[in-house]
Amino acid sequence: MALPPFNLPHIQENASGWGPSNTGNDGSLDKYQSPVFQLFNKCDRIGRIVDWLGVDRYYKKSETRDRYNERIYGSSATAGSQFDYVHDAEESNFQLVDSFKPQRPPQRNYRRTIQFKKLVQKDQERRDQAKYGQMGNKANRSINKERMRAYKQWQRRGGGNRANVGRMGGKRFGDRQGGKARAPSIQVRPEWQILEELDFQRLSKLSLPGIESGKDVKGEEYGTLNYYDKNTDKVSVKGPIRLQRISGTFYTVTTTEDPVIQKLAQTDAGNVFATDIILATLMSATRSVNSWDIIAYRVGNKLFFDKRDTGGFSNPVDALWVSETATDPPPFEGGGINNAKDLATEALYINQNFRRQVLKRNETPFKFENERAPFEDENPDARAECAYKYRTWSLGKMSDGTPINLVARTEIDGVTQGPNPETNNFLTIKAFNEWDSMQSGGHDWRKSLDTQKGAILATELKNNSCKLAKWTLQALLAGSDFIKFGYVSRVNVRNSAQHEILGTQQHRPTEFAQNISLNLDNAWGILRVIIELFMKRPPGKYLLLKDPSQQVVRVYSLPEGTFDSSAEESSESSEAEEDAE
Repeated sequence: MALPPFNLPHIQENASGWGPSNTGNDGSLDKYQSPVFQLFNKCDRIGRIVDWLGVDRYYKKSETRDRYNERIYGSSATAGSQFDYVHDAEESNFQLVDSFKPQRPPQRNYRRTIQFKKLVQKDQERRDQAKYGQMGNKANRSINKERMRAYKQWQRRGGGNRANVGRMGGKRFGDRQGGKARAPSIQVRPEWQILEELDFQRLSKLSLPGIESGKDVKGEEYGTLNYYDKNTDKVSVKGPIRLQRISGTFYTVTTTEDPVIQKLAQTDAGNVFATDIILATLMSATRSVNSWDIIAYRVGNKLFFDKRDTGGFSNPVDALWVSETATDPPPFEGGGINNAKDLATEALYINQNFRRQVLKRNETPFKFENERAPFEDENPDARAECAYKYRTWSLGKMSDGTPINLVARTEIDGVTQGPNPETNNFLTIKAFNEWDSMQSGGHDWRKSLDTQKGAILATELKNNSCKLAKWTLQALLAGSDFIKFGYVSRVNVRNSAQHEILGTQQHRPTEFAQNISLNLDNAWGILRVIIELFMKRPPGKYLLLKDPSQQVVRVYSLPEGTFDSSAEESSESSEAEEDAE
């Protein structure tokens, strides 16, 4: 079979160079003149015939990136957009259908909330450190050492990883929530006229230096004192003793009902009269949080500070509030046994029984010149559980030259023998009570009291600053040589009727006042200003009322006949509690 013929086309020879010759062009190259031509370099690294991906789209348009692409892929890597696809006009009406689910609202950032709480806690710790940083060097070193030891032990046991302590702040399900607003100690009536407002900021700047210790009024010491049982100092967490219920009599005679004060007022032994607990309440007013009230009588040229007869066993002035100054105090009222009122009642019974139990009641007591106070004669079979000393102080002169001579009835709880058998040291005996370490934010006494007593005392100072100041002032006013503190805890945190004594501690009142940053000059300054305020008023009846929600004490003028009966006073207190609810 014959092959098809093949005619060789004419080839134009370019004698002057490479490529087609410019001469003799038959027009076959004209069709290649109009298409767009991509410039290229002969040194380009060509990896594919056609670049369908567009390498330049995958690189950031920057001078540095362009130089890199050009070096690796050649000039084509930085090519222009002349070959990009252009949408037709028909596609302008095209719309996308949104098939995504709607976004949920942003959830609460609990981590930020916890961080904010930590910042607040650190700020509170800095304030406490600045407030209580004036303690003695020895006490500071002891507290810091015990805190570091507790922190290391806490780290060895897992840090805060157990029970979500680090994540949730140690809160447990069912923990108590913030309580209602604090109730006023008495309901203010419309007919009461407000005379003055004493804010704490102004009171905290007062100072009255140079006040000497009180002097005993000659012949005005009453009662007998039992000696302190030193075996109580051997009590520890490993060897506690049960707190017993011991019957006894405690008198709460007011200032105006005290026959000794009435006699001293008639003999002009002074012109201002009060009791130690009333004076301590006034002098530590700037540390108080809960509401209290004190009555002031102006009779002639004399002034009497008194407290209302509430018809019960405890007055707001006498109340032993628990965790009053804590960051998260217990609710004022509510169910259960851990509200503020029930805790104050529990603390009162603990203090009364503790004072009786730590004294040698079967041995010969220490006797003052007068073995019985005049107000004890109403019940010959009952003997007071403390002794009374009437003391006087000179607080200088007023602006008109009138001297201020203060007379007060003070209490002493016990006595102990000094280094010599002939000397005796008077004691003021008080007790701390632990109710629930998880809710009070403190240490577990049964785990750390024996080794970290200083840290526990610092926590009590933070949570009960006002109560500690009042106890210290009572000891200073009475001239006690020592303050004896007891640490009493519940046997079971859910039972407020059974307690154990876990330990004791002893301090000198003057040194302890420095340790708790109690400024005595400021305390006397507050008392002096309050006395002058009433001494400049005309004779009548007045009331000092601590506001339950603000740091201010208000002074009211009372109409004649107010609080003349105990029934009226108790009804006033009940009305105030109902209004708070």
